[in-house]
Amino acid sequence: MVWPFENDTSVVERKLADRSLAANKRRNSLAGIIIFSASFLLSFTTILLCNAAIYGKMTHGVNNSNEVTISVVGISVILLFTAGLAVKNIFYVSVLQRTHEFAQLRTVGATYRQIVSVMNGERKRLTQKYVIFGLFLGFFVNVVLPIKFYPLASIVCAFFSGAFIWFVVFFSFRTPVKMAASVSPMDAVKQINAIPAQPYRKNGRITPDSLGRRYFLSNRKKAFNTFFSLILSGVLMFIVFTVMYAVNAEELARQPYQENSDLYIQLNSGFAHPTYDLMKNSPFTPVLRQEISSIPGVESIYILKLLDCQIFNADTGEDISLGIESILNEAGLKHSIIEGNVPVYNETFNAIPVVVNRASYYYEKSGLMLNIGDVVQANIDTGYSNQSVQLEICGFIEDKDTGTVLYTNNGYLDSISEMNCDLVWYICTEKKHTQSVVSAIQNLVSQDDRVYMSILEDDILLYKTIFHSATVVISVLTILVSLFAFVNLLNTCITNTIVRNHDYALLKAVGMTTAQISDMQSAEHFIYFAGSFIGSCILGIPSGIGICNMIAQISGIYYISYRFPMAFLILYGIFIIVTYNIVSVYQKRLFTKQSVVERISALY
Repeated sequence: MVWPFENDTSVVERKLADRSLAANKRRNSLAGIIIFSASFLLSFTTILLCNAAIYGKMTHGVNNSNEVTISVVGISVILLFTAGLAVKNIFYVSVLQRTHEFAQLRTVGATYRQIVSVMNGERKRLTQKYVIFGLFLGFFVNVVLPIKFYPLASIVCAFFSGAFIWFVVFFSFRTPVKMAASVSPMDAVKQINAIPAQPYRKNGRITPDSLGRRYFLSNRKKAFNTFFSLILSGVLMFIVFTVMYAVNAEELARQPYQENSDLYIQLNSGFAHPTYDLMKNSPFTPVLRQEISSIPGVESIYILKLLDCQIFNADTGEDISLGIESILNEAGLKHSIIEGNVPVYNETFNAIPVVVNRASYYYEKSGLMLNIGDVVQANIDTGYSNQSVQLEICGFIEDKDTGTVLYTNNGYLDSISEMNCDLVWYICTEKKHTQSVVSAIQNLVSQDDRVYMSILEDDILLYKTIFHSATVVISVLTILVSLFAFVNLLNTCITNTIVRNHDYALLKAVGMTTAQISDMQSAEHFIYFAGSFIGSCILGIPSGIGICNMIAQISGIYYISYRFPMAFLILYGIFIIVTYNIVSVYQKRLFTKQSVVERISALY
């Protein structure tokens, strides 16, 4: 809104914002890449985890929305906090280099509001294109990955990721904008950052190390921003590389292969072929089973049967829809029983004994409160009719990796079913004959669209390829985000050298040598580098353990096991040492370019 007595300077403000962006391409490119990296990583991660959660619920009946939400929020907070501090620190430090520009604007009559408008214009132009491009790339990478993709949920995740990024960047600009708009012409032109007057202890000695510490504390806010961004970048890298190091792609691929099977064939259920329709005309015939069993190298076939049932909950007065599955391996189930016994088949039964999975999401959702010996009424869909039977609770297990609630002996399901209720055949082979068995079974079932076949070795190769690609992308972008925290440090060190030329010149004029001034600068750098490395280890190692344990608790994810990232720790330490020496050498060369007289007169 423009008041009648005000001049409309919006056009000039937009031009100033555009020219400022053009004049500071290097600084803006660093901020833009950080914004892009954060936008891509957040959208990629949230979309991937969201799709994985939906797929797990739809295919395996596993509901892990709460755990996934907690993981996404944790990753997002660390990532965005790191990127936000990096952006904020770049612009915070850059204010020191642009004080003459702001002074000139204030001198010619620019108001607080106008400078704020110019800086906000820079933010909008800088943020918009990088955020949109990062979100689009994160969305596109999930589209091309060979995993199930849900467009609507992915668009919602991308939208909220973009809103979150925009929000973080907005607050990252608040402090620099206020500083730029509040600077007075006199203070800006002076631009002297002298050592604060802090008295020494009596008989205290003035040394390069003590001066370095005092300079570090001379601008606590700038030191805190730089120091904190370095620690958070280290924590981010610790978490990312710890989690990637903990993922076992082979265990992930093996997840649906029960009983240590090497392949399985399953009913090709879907909209075109509903499960019960396939069971009424089942491809799992005794002839096919005999043919597979006779293939050289086939050790055993485990058959998973499934029927739908409804249980009446007397407490709520509602019918609860559940599935009842057959027990694949009674000997294996005995090790999982935490209370009760494994059901044994009896031809003359009054009630079907069942084992209840208390860790299933659907058991918790049902509100059932069952105990050993309880008998509940159930209606089981046998294919052509509903049969009323009694279920007797004979045992409990706690398996969070499956959504199935009820298990019983396959003999009971066969005795009441009016169709072939086989859902999956898990096939175990002799390892040296796996390839020949796979080829033989493919020849038997490849022409039947009622079933599909899944092979463990192919899935392992697929998941390793997926994780390798994802690891490379995430590693590069994570290192990139973290690298810019060190670019911030370099920016801080260079700025310190520029604005302290007058101080350094006075120190040299009163007898301080160039070597002592370099030692003073190195002492300040050492606090940043050593402190960031120690702080990253103190916070990053337990954070990595905590994140791995939290992810491992998500239903269906048992392929995460913490391993200490020793290789990363060594490489990170080497990177800190090399960067410290590069910064020290670069700042020393920058300092020796000017004479004492030039430094003293530079700010007058």
